Amino acid sequence: METIDTRPNFRLRPVDRLRGNRLFWTVVLLTMATLLSAVKPVVLPDGGAVTCFSLLFLWLITFFYGPRYGFCIGVLFGFLKLGVTYLTGEFINYNPGALLLEYPVAYGAFALGGLLLNRRHVQWEEDGVARDSFGLRAGYLLGVFCLGGCYVLSANLFYPPDRAGFWANFLYSVTYDMSYLLIEAALTLLLLCIPAVLDAIYYLKFVATTPKTDPTLRSF
Repeated sequence: METIDTRPNFRLRPVDRLRGNRLFWTVVLLTMATLLSAVKPVVLPDGGAVTCFSLLFLWLITFFYGPRYGFCIGVLFGFLKLGVTYLTGEFINYNPGALLLEYPVAYGAFALGGLLLNRRHVQWEEDGVARDSFGLRAGYLLGVFCLGGCYVLSANLFYPPDRAGFWANFLYSVTYDMSYLLIEAALTLLLLCIPAVLDAIYYLKFVATTPKTDPTLRSF
């Protein structure tokens, strides 16, 4: 007697074959962050620029895989960012302390926003996708402030003072460095208020972190 196979037939789509491939998605996001860091609509004369959402793509690595992994990739991005800054002719302070603090340390600190992830009461939908809108937005913003803090510290340690007196110079460096960072952050947070963008990020996180052996991937 012929046996009929009643098991469900799950056909893998091209995107499903890349499920759970951390190296692949890290390379994709890191490449996008690096390329977009060279797209600078606004560049300040003493260094610093508003980029085309490069920090968002770097943040997604931490959002997907956590702050420890995000810190390591952030340090790597710092060196890549230094190369991009040099190639695009933006101002660089070649003091070793400034180079260290403004690039690998600063972008590693950016991953500290991941401390706001994986909270309780994260909303899970029937499609298996976790929607942590607070962690996504607030974590990104915390990362921007940590990044800016490294810039401000470097400005006060390794740059000649722009204003007379410690507090006057400190407030000037805070205003200068946070100006372009907060402009990009504001534009990014507006982008993260678009439902279609959020759905795309949550779905991408599900694909990037779900093991290949799980046959329950659904689109939504």
